[in-house]
Amino acid sequence: MGLAEQQEQLGVVVRRFAEIAPQGWARLVGSWEATPDESGDVTLNWITTAVVHGGDRWLYGQVGYDEPLYDAVARLNDLSAEEGPDRRWTTLELLVDPDGTIKVELGYDEPKRSQGILDEQSHGRFERYLDTWVAEHGAVPTTPAPQA
Repeated sequence: MGLAEQQEQLGVVVRRFAEIAPQGWARLVGSWEATPDESGDVTLNWITTAVVHGGDRWLYGQVGYDEPLYDAVARLNDLSAEEGPDRRWTTLELLVDPDGTIKVELGYDEPKRSQGILDEQSHGRFERYLDTWVAEHGAVPTTPAPQA
C-alpha cells in the first residue's frame, strides 16, 4: 500500500485520460480540485483539455466528462488520505505527452475554482493554454498529422 499503490493508481488515471483523448493529441492537461465532505467522500472540480495536431495548426479544447476517469482520480485522492488527513491533496495538476512523459503537481491549499475563484492559476491559464503551447512549439506542427 502507500506510495506504490498511489503510483499504480496514477498510472490508471494517465491511461484513462489517454484513452478518452481525441486522436492526434500532443498534450493532455488536467486539473482537478478535490473537496471532501464530512463522511470523507470527495467531490471533484475538473478541467481536462488536450492540444491536438490539427494538420496545419494546433487545436485545443476540453476533453469531455468521463466517469471512469473521474472515479480513478477520486480513488487517487482517497489513497492519498490513507496516510493521514494532512496528506490528502486538494489540487492535482497533470500533464501527459504521447511519449509517456508525465508531470504531476499536488497542492494542499484551499481549492479556488470550487470556491468560485477564477484567477490565472485556477482557470485563466487553461483558457490561454494554446497560446502557451504555440509559444513553445510554434504555430504549425512540424510532423505529419497522425493517421486514423
